[in-house]
Amino acid sequence: MLLRCSLGLALVLLSACNSDVAVSPPAEQRTLLYQPQALGSFVRMNQTNAEQHFVSGIYTLEANAWRWTGGQAVLRLYLKETAGLQYAMKFAAPREVLAHHSPMHIRIRLNGQPWEELRYDKDGIYDFAKPVPAGLLKPQAENLVTIEIAEPLPSNGRGPELGFILVEAGFQPAAGDA
Repeated sequence: MLLRCSLGLALVLLSACNSDVAVSPPAEQRTLLYQPQALGSFVRMNQTNAEQHFVSGIYTLEANAWRWTGGQAVLRLYLKETAGLQYAMKFAAPREVLAHHSPMHIRIRLNGQPWEELRYDKDGIYDFAKPVPAGLLKPQAENLVTIEIAEPLPSNGRGPELGFILVEAGFQPAAGDA
């Protein structure tokens, strides 16, 4: 009996599938997707899209202003033009890192090319700015800035290694070119 009911129900359903109405796919619908803010040439660690500029080695926002880095921090920044720019960076040389190894040596590479070496033997907040040769940068493209500290504070199983504290970094018109 159950088999006959099942067959009867299947026949009714199959006969209902025949139709003279033309079937077409639904009209194409446009969905607005989240469009991330475009990469800039300069990034403050507390701006809303800061993480889009991070490739590696930059940790969570602290005090709504700064971030620890690891031994190597890599940023990606978009440049329309490359002439007349300086690289600027506001950062801190932390007492904890200097107690581990002093002086603190920082190397900066632009698009993989060695560019600048800095040395700090006192803790504190520093502003660095220096004109960049246009040949080290790529116009209308993303540019990678790699900032390395020679002797980061090792993690010792308590978290990530610590390099320096980054507040902001990027390219801006060189002094006098603004």
